[in-house]
Amino acid sequence: MKRKIFLILLLSLILVSCTNKNNDNNKNIYTSIYPIEYLTKEIVGDKYKVINIIPTGVEIHGWEPSMKTVASMSDSQLILVNGLGLESWADSVSESVGESKIVEVNKGIDYIKLTETEKEEHSHGDYDPHIWLSIKNMLVMAKNIEEEVVKLDPENKSYYEKNLERLESSLKELDGKFETALENYSGKAIIVPHDAFGYLVRDYNLKQIPIEGINSSSEPDLGTVAKIVDKAKSDNVNTVFYEYGGSDKIAKTIAKEISGETKEIYSLENITDELIKNNEDYYTLMEKNLNNILESFK
Repeated sequence: MKRKIFLILLLSLILVSCTNKNNDNNKNIYTSIYPIEYLTKEIVGDKYKVINIIPTGVEIHGWEPSMKTVASMSDSQLILVNGLGLESWADSVSESVGESKIVEVNKGIDYIKLTETEKEEHSHGDYDPHIWLSIKNMLVMAKNIEEEVVKLDPENKSYYEKNLERLESSLKELDGKFETALENYSGKAIIVPHDAFGYLVRDYNLKQIPIEGINSSSEPDLGTVAKIVDKAKSDNVNTVFYEYGGSDKIAKTIAKEISGETKEIYSLENITDELIKNNEDYYTLMEKNLNNILESFK
């Protein structure tokens, strides 16, 4: 009799544990890249737990979720993705996690169309997916995210609206810093690690000279390096940017040829544990990008 009672109690505990786990997962919102995670956390506050699917410090291009990650995603209510071909894994997991849960946050953005060469190199998508490097785009993305969260939790609509207002104020302030600081540098060029800064340079009337293509998947050959050096000299560029945490070998090679220097830049599709530990976020890292760009023009 005692054994029967024990088994009943054990089964009850397991059922309660599973129920609690499912309830916890239903309060999770998954995001695909750091900028979307940043926006979502600012909007939902303490109402939802925001989980970024790709681990910190991991290269996002070509990344695929594990079966465990897919299982966790299937229990959530919302999965926010960038779209424009960035998440190559999205289609393959949509049936498992629920296609209706996967929502792209790019609605209303004026996309930059890729050239035929860029499309071949990118291998999926007709448009540049690096929309988050435009602060103006981030404002659009933030509104899209808020609308999706309100659909999940309409009772707290006013809470999310207030959080969105604070976030919009912060992003507009950051955009204003860029506009004021860069207004006298119209037409200036920056050499960037890969072809990811198109939206940023479009916003502030700058030009980018990319060392690598959209995916940053391979080093340029000698012919490409020679063209970059010639372009840098003709545009009077004396700084070569390399990706934070990445190799600066090619950047140093080009900098030596133009008697210039190298500086870090953040593409922000993902950030490292070190940056998180140092309380860095989208706002502070974009500020660092601005300061380094300004220094490169001196």
